[in-house]
Order: sequence, then structure tokens, then C-alpha cells
Amino acid sequence: MDNKNSNSRKIHEGKTIPRETPKKKISRKSALALASVIIISSSGCVTAPEEPHEASNTPTSPNPGNPPNEEASREILQSSITTSTALGSDLRIDVFALERLENNLLRLQLGVTNESSDPFDLGFGLSDTENYLSASNVSLIDDINQQHYLSYRSNDGKCFCSSLDSSIEGGKTEDLWVIYPEPPENIEKMTVVTPLSPPILDIPISESSETVETSNLAEPKILDLTLISDSLEDQTGRSESGDEVSIILSSDVLFETNSSELTDDASDILNQVAREIDDSSSNVVSIDGHADNTGNDSINLPLSKERAESVESSLADLINREGVTFEVEGHGSAAPIADNDTEEGRERNRRVSVTFEK
Repeated sequence: MDNKNSNSRKIHEGKTIPRETPKKKISRKSALALASVIIISSSGCVTAPEEPHEASNTPTSPNPGNPPNEEASREILQSSITTSTALGSDLRIDVFALERLENNLLRLQLGVTNESSDPFDLGFGLSDTENYLSASNVSLIDDINQQHYLSYRSNDGKCFCSSLDSSIEGGKTEDLWVIYPEPPENIEKMTVVTPLSPPILDIPISESSETVETSNLAEPKILDLTLISDSLEDQTGRSESGDEVSIILSSDVLFETNSSELTDDASDILNQVAREIDDSSSNVVSIDGHADNTGNDSINLPLSKERAESVESSLADLINREGVTFEVEGHGSAAPIADNDTEEGRERNRRVSVTFEK
């Protein structure tokens, strides 16, 4: 059942700033970049530690390539604390380094810290379905050139990254690293985007004398950012993977509480989505409705389906290109992307996604 609170705070990833950290002025370019990438990470905070922390473990061996230098500094550049998992703020993502390697590659080194007393299974929290217990779905943003960098893959689909062997024990940090295409020389910092946390802004790029084996690599994925909204307040975001894009639309913006009738605010948003579908090569558009876990399936399933059908009807009228068909489904509360125990999480779970090939 949709249980929208009209006075609830809109999610604005990366906006919370710790009191002990000076506020950072974010350029309009950076803000627009964040609005046009995956804005389905949870509400939380990003911090720059006052004192360098020491990670407890070294990265595991990669799928292809060589491990990072174990003697490298373990100073944490920035940390992101998330509430989108069962651990809440007890799960912390640390950025150790973002470094250019000798053979035109970029390596991100992360730590995932479990500050609870119980083991935590990272599962697919940072990865796609082909790379379990890895950080394959962590991506980078070049806000100067408005480009989105996806992790390198080998020709068999495996991520050019490390993966964990098991769950993260309570009080422990497990290290992960991911390889990306190298950005232009003039790019000195990038934003790290993870599925579990707010974007981590302005990570400086350092230099490393290391090289890694690059045989069997697939073509790099560097995507131009396409702006869906000038404002983060409408909770519109996107996820891109390979040749596919999924635009995430907040039900709280599209519909009134417990209604499947589109609001006036939905018109501009759906017009922008229709233009992007017109510019794509896709002939099939999938529209999926989702609800939070308030209520039960007898209410959530039909409401999520009716909302998806309302979006389909509107897009069918707005799309100018012929030959586009729709696949529509309502999932109720079966596929949450955030913690239903928080208002912010429930707000994010009330959504309609529109997915198609680029």
C-alpha cells in the first residue's frame, strides 16, 4: 500500500554534510551529473575522516590481472555511510585510492567496513548478477566532460575487479578494487557512485607505477550523461548497464497517495522520458511498477500494475517513433531497492522504472 507522507523529506543524495567538515560548494555541472546517473542509492552521509584509518585486510586476488600493491597507503580519502541495508549506518564504504596505472587504466580501491557485531553478506549489493561479492556496479563520473565510466569487463562478462570470499565479519573491513578506462590527463578528480550509498564527490586521482595484465578485455564503456531533470528534488534518476538504460521515476511525484492517476507534475518528466525513447534504438520498452511494504499484496500488486499501465498509456501518446511496444508488470513490494524500515527507504521503493536499449 502506498503510504506517502506529504511532509516527508525528499531524498537528496550526497547533500548531508557532517558538522565537523567544512561545507563544499558543488558546481552546477556536478549537481547535474549526479541527477542524471543512478540516483537510487540511499539517504546517508559522506564524510572525509579527520584521522587516517587503517584497513584490516588487503584486497583479494582479481579475476584477471594482478593485485594492488599491498604496501600502498591505506589512508581513507572519503567514507560513505548508508542506511539502505539491514545494517543501516553500521555499513561503511571507504575510498582508499583512485589511481592511474602505467598501462592506461584507472584503479579504484575501496574498503567495506561492517561496524556491527554480526556478519554481513554483501551479496549483490555492489555488483551485477554476474559478479557476486564484487564491486562491479560501482561506477565513476567525470563531471567536466559529463561522462559515466563503467567498470572494465573481460570478454566472458567477468568484471575486471576483485571479489570477496565470504561474508564480512563484525568489526572487520574487507577490501575491493575495480579497474576502469583511464580518463583524459586533465581530469584530476572523479565522483564515485555506488548502489548502496550517496555519491562520493571529488576523489582525487593519483599516479601509480604499477601495471596489470590487460588480455581478453572487452571494449570500455564510457557513456555520455543524458540529463533527465535539472533538479534532484523530483527523485528522478537512471541506471545504465551495457547497452541498456533504466529510468527510475518516483511514484510520490507521479501519483497522489493510493492513486494510479498521473499528477500534473508527471507531464514534464514523462515528456523527457519519451524524447529519450524516441532517440534510442529500442523497439521494446519495459515498464515496472513497485510499492513499499506498507499494506499487503492484495493492494500493492494491483496498484503497482495500474501505475505502470498509466505510465505506459502516457508514453504511448508522447512517443513519436513507430514500432515501439511495451511490456508492463506490477511487482508490488517484492523488489525493494532500499530499507523499508525507514521513511526514506519506503519513499525510494515507491517507484516506476522505464527500461529500454540505448
